Amino acid sequence: MPYFARYFFALGIFLTLTPAWAQDAFVHGRLLDAQTEEPVVFATIRIKGKAIGVISNQDGGFRIPKRFEAEGDSLIISSMGYESRQVSLAQLFQSPLNLILLTPRIIQLEEVLLEEKRKNRRKLSARRIVRNAIKAIGENYPVTPFSAIGYYRDYQFVDGAYLNLNEAILEVFDSGFDTVDDLETNVSLYYKNQNTDFERDTVADNKYGDHTASKKYISNAHLSDYGGNEFTILRIHDAIRNYNINAFDFVNKFEKNLIKNHALRKERDTYTEEEVLYTIRMSKSVPGYQVAGRLYISKRDFAIHKMQYAVYETSGQGAKDPSSEKNRLLFEVVTEYKREDEKMYLNYISFHNDFQLIEPPGFVVDAVVLVFSCECFEVRFNENIDPNTAGDLANYDFSFKGNKIAFNEVVVYPKAVRLFPKVGAKTFNTMVKEVSAHNNDPNRLPSAFRTAIGGVLDEVREQLVNEDKHREIQQFREFFVQKLTIGKTTGSASPTYMDKNRPIFEDQPVSQPEGAADYWINTPLQKVPE
Repeated sequence: MPYFARYFFALGIFLTLTPAWAQDAFVHGRLLDAQTEEPVVFATIRIKGKAIGVISNQDGGFRIPKRFEAEGDSLIISSMGYESRQVSLAQLFQSPLNLILLTPRIIQLEEVLLEEKRKNRRKLSARRIVRNAIKAIGENYPVTPFSAIGYYRDYQFVDGAYLNLNEAILEVFDSGFDTVDDLETNVSLYYKNQNTDFERDTVADNKYGDHTASKKYISNAHLSDYGGNEFTILRIHDAIRNYNINAFDFVNKFEKNLIKNHALRKERDTYTEEEVLYTIRMSKSVPGYQVAGRLYISKRDFAIHKMQYAVYETSGQGAKDPSSEKNRLLFEVVTEYKREDEKMYLNYISFHNDFQLIEPPGFVVDAVVLVFSCECFEVRFNENIDPNTAGDLANYDFSFKGNKIAFNEVVVYPKAVRLFPKVGAKTFNTMVKEVSAHNNDPNRLPSAFRTAIGGVLDEVREQLVNEDKHREIQQFREFFVQKLTIGKTTGSASPTYMDKNRPIFEDQPVSQPEGAADYWINTPLQKVPE
């Protein structure tokens, strides 16, 4: 059973504020791969000339406040492995949904040769590249304070639609990578909202629990409680920021366990706008689980630009491809860093896990009674029944005082069946006396009777009687940086920080400092387009 986080969250009661930025009009765009027309996920969209922007959603979508159009601004769009694009905001406002194509960039052989020649490097193995990247963390990542303002959200995802979408604007005050993030990083909350434009499901919104006692659970995984703060849980899954503490299985301590715990191999190089990157595939297979991940590491200084990591539960022999339909995703973490003043700072982090939701059965037995007049049992259902399955005597297991009751016949009605037992008059009279002596509930037989009914379908053959409904739902928690400020230590002279031991949306202090309205909620489209 993998232990994939040290903490566990509970969603609480939400407070809704209406700041100035919530009233903005927006232009909506969607990024697609020019060759495959698939969404380009987690691309960076920046306002040209401003240190502010957003990250594209799971469907490639994004939105930008209309106020930037009046300033004559353009967007700079970039994503690892694609040619960057500049798009005028004035052009985008001509359509309600703008489709923007990004062209995959092919690495030219001359680029690779020049890079290798410039560095004069010998050919490095995957293990050596990762080892060098770990050693260089202290040089490549900040050890001095900085702040990151960004858009946080958590939501569920079912059948191509968002469920229980909760949104916030946060500012993170990080003291640097030589400090313990969980202990020394502070967070200010500028805005939070339970988005009622999207479907809400109170059962799916409950906190997790063991499947024997709760309607919402994560199978074959363990989470321990830590006050219920969703953002703290999200940050602990940044294994690069928390490289020297235990983050999650099977990474554990990134600096000590990553290489030891995984098989590593080099894949084809990729790049950002300015750098060629090694692509290192990570894999691991243990009984019941498979891991698939990648690290994207700069050839220039071994800075880690991106980490993708997914753990799958395997069934039986599983499959060679961890993401095969034969396997089930337990959790996935995607973290990307971007270079600023020769240091690497978080661009976004996305944590996504699968959970099971148990819903009460919609088709049930309302009552089982003994009908004296016909010397039979009557089973009453709350819905019309399928006559074929309802008429199968094998679906009824009855006993009286430990002795099994056999039946001669079953008669099917629209919402009930009558079962005629193979018993003599003496035994039936004993049953009648038992019922008469304990007739406190006319819809329930006394404890001397045991009844088990299964295999009966409703009339449209969609539900089995008394069977819980199991739904598999995807849970996401994500943070996208909109603005980075190097050297910033606090938000104000008297900063208001979020309580890390409480859920974000449960009675947390909210402040709106000067300039807070410069940032916006990148609410996704309500349904992912086909």
